[in-house]
Amino acid sequence: MMMSSTTITLNEEDRQSKSIYIFSQSHVIEHLKPCTEYEHSVAFIDAGKATPCNPENETMTSGMSKDDIKEGSCMPGYVCYQSDWDISSSLSASNNVPAEPCKTDNKTFCIKPDYDDICTDLTTTFHSENCTASFDVTKSITVDFLNASEITQKAPTELPVKKIETELPPNCTDLTVDYTCQEDGKPSNTKNLTELEPFTDYSCTGQIKENNITKKTTNAVKFRIDCDITIIETSRAFSNTYIQWRWDMISQNCPGLLGFEKFSYDCSCRSSSHQNPIVPANKEESGGTFCKIAGLKPFTDYTCKVQPKYDNKKVHQPTEVKQKTLTGRPEDIHDLTVIVVDHNVIRVKCDYKGRNFNGPERIFIARLHNAGVPKELRNTTCDFEFKDLSYLTEYNVEVTAYNGRHESNPKKNDHMTTSCMF
Repeated sequence: MMMSSTTITLNEEDRQSKSIYIFSQSHVIEHLKPCTEYEHSVAFIDAGKATPCNPENETMTSGMSKDDIKEGSCMPGYVCYQSDWDISSSLSASNNVPAEPCKTDNKTFCIKPDYDDICTDLTTTFHSENCTASFDVTKSITVDFLNASEITQKAPTELPVKKIETELPPNCTDLTVDYTCQEDGKPSNTKNLTELEPFTDYSCTGQIKENNITKKTTNAVKFRIDCDITIIETSRAFSNTYIQWRWDMISQNCPGLLGFEKFSYDCSCRSSSHQNPIVPANKEESGGTFCKIAGLKPFTDYTCKVQPKYDNKKVHQPTEVKQKTLTGRPEDIHDLTVIVVDHNVIRVKCDYKGRNFNGPERIFIARLHNAGVPKELRNTTCDFEFKDLSYLTEYNVEVTAYNGRHESNPKKNDHMTTSCMF
């Protein structure tokens, strides 16, 4: 069964017309533009056939007033206005930002305040192209409109940390930010900015306060302050068994680094022959900005290092000191063989494999003693012959290793006598 109805056709000049179907005696048409002329006609529809009820008429809508505008709350962070009028083209904000339609309510339009509008008054002018009169609606843009994600925060790069630079809205004169920080992995251990340590990962969050009342919370600022370190040697001393040096440490972004309890350093030396182990410094003899490493081998090239550490972890590339120890005494000769090869000839040999001369030269010295002046022979190998000796005479033999500056302790054979050969 088809029901009869009435249709109202509404047409705005230069706009597409729209038809409204009603089933009652009267109907209120809303959401029109103010000060706008509309053509309208009414027709009765029965069994699909339209019968005009009256010729087309023209009606001019009235103007808007402030009473026609209500404040809405469609979009958080926006200033929204609602009206039964069609205000889609009637709003212009003092910050020149265009109005946006509400996604859930076609009677509401919203304006996004700029960052610089916060803590000011936003004036919205309502007017229509066909109306001569207009009016303003002013809204106070409080800190509640502040979007914390829009705040620019600059992480600190120096110690001690004085502040995290935060760019708050420029027109807000009563805002402050108090930061608290957490070390990564230790959420329950909060610290103030002045308590932060170097070489540590932090996440800091700020409480934005207006007249000491918390209004907003900033996004977390994550940072780590890695101190620059420059180690400069100031003096050096060395012998054939130790190297010691003093140094100053400079840090541009952490001038008080040496005063931190967890800051330390290791000193060590290693010879150019990496078969030898690293020799660490004696902690009792080193301290402050002083390193002393003993127990080194004479006449050996060493690369010594200062390794900065924080909380027992390496925090910077080590600084190197290269030094060669002074000449020392050659190692002693252990095995000595003395043989009478003829009635007046003695041969002396020794084995020096694995021994170290600890100096630039490699010379062996053999001395033959009796009641007279000792005889001395030198050779680059430990192999000597003493000839033209006296018959049946007891000789004392001693052999040393010589490096150009020092001799080893002599290896002696006190019981060797010659014999006459027939």
